[in-house]
Amino acid sequence: MSPNNLKQQLQAIPIPSSLRQRSQLGIEQAIMEKKEVNHRKSIWIKRKLGAIVAALVLLLLSAALMNQNYVWAAIQKALQFVPGIGIVKEEGSSSERYVLKQPISLSVGEGSIIITGILSDEEMTYITMAGNNTPRFEYVTLVNAQGNEYRLGSTIASWSSNDWTSGFWYKGKLDTSGSIKLVINLEPKIEVPVTLTRAETYSSYPEMGETATVNGVSITAIPDRVGDKARVSLVARHTEDFYISDYGIYGVYMHDESHKLNVLDDTGKKLVIENIRGVSSPASEFYFKLSENARNRYSLTLPEISVTYKSEVSIRISTEAKEHINQTFEIAGFPVTITKTEKVKEKGLRVYMDFHYNEQAAASLFNINIEGLSSSAKLNERTGAIEYMEFEVEPGSKQVNLKLIRPGVIIRGPWQFELSEENFKAGNA
Repeated sequence: MSPNNLKQQLQAIPIPSSLRQRSQLGIEQAIMEKKEVNHRKSIWIKRKLGAIVAALVLLLLSAALMNQNYVWAAIQKALQFVPGIGIVKEEGSSSERYVLKQPISLSVGEGSIIITGILSDEEMTYITMAGNNTPRFEYVTLVNAQGNEYRLGSTIASWSSNDWTSGFWYKGKLDTSGSIKLVINLEPKIEVPVTLTRAETYSSYPEMGETATVNGVSITAIPDRVGDKARVSLVARHTEDFYISDYGIYGVYMHDESHKLNVLDDTGKKLVIENIRGVSSPASEFYFKLSENARNRYSLTLPEISVTYKSEVSIRISTEAKEHINQTFEIAGFPVTITKTEKVKEKGLRVYMDFHYNEQAAASLFNINIEGLSSSAKLNERTGAIEYMEFEVEPGSKQVNLKLIRPGVIIRGPWQFELSEENFKAGNA
């Protein structure tokens, strides 16, 4: 078959409607999710009732689709990366989608605001921002080149005493071509000129950046340059039964620093990693200082990542104190053995568990959550795996039913990438 005929046949392959719907749902879920970064100083973790962490849903091929080669050929026709927001849109043809290529930093009084990302297409406009020592605001106004004004309300926000992040969303198509401006609702108002560029289209993930695949997870490192710093964005492809919780930028609690994401220069020096806090989980974008030596090379390594499976299991255990229990259940394909139970105070029950944690395995379970109950857990001081969980039970009850959800799993690499100074020329990504 000639290349032209092959090209014509590939272009004729339709994108399944379910894939289009899931692509849109992935964006909308990314808008609504909240990043959970828990800096715990003790090995006790308090899990509050109803705390649910969503992860950025990437646009992946469903395993349920019958003809994977058919669909894979289709989705490879157009990939568009959205910098600052960290998602890849996969579609059958190149869409008219505008993005903010570089973040915009603003000095505001004693603080600062960074416009980290903008996405605008036929279905929505979404803006992400981060602030330090500045007031938060509930909306921004976008003024397009024709002078039309559109109000984008804050759909999600997180904050601490000094820092905040927020995402602003408008559902529907806006004309954001040409020169636009954002009006930030502070006193006095701040007008920010912005120029969006049409999103670049790629035919494959390796075309976007160096790609490594280990233990079923394919990660692409997309290089860019912001001023005198390298910006690296990470995107991943994997099965849909889990989502990535951390690429190693923050690391698994209790794990050694050597397990975190790291960058070495060509002398072997470990470089300082900077991360701008975002509204989406996981953190997938980081910065480091460039050397300005055109011959310099950088080695990026992800020793391990943590993921959260969508698996759940219901179990029943006795509320009586028992020394020797050998009750084993399975969650996300990993065995967990309840070894003993203890009564704690008047209504508390402590359940000891063996997660069968194996540091040499490709993946290890280290965390689970109980749905509908406030609980605490003691973690192993070296592995971070749960040793026991503690929660209250009804007085006089003989048994308790537990629904265990959101199992946390470490997937080990390493994923390794070799990058050169040349990769970080302005406008490369």
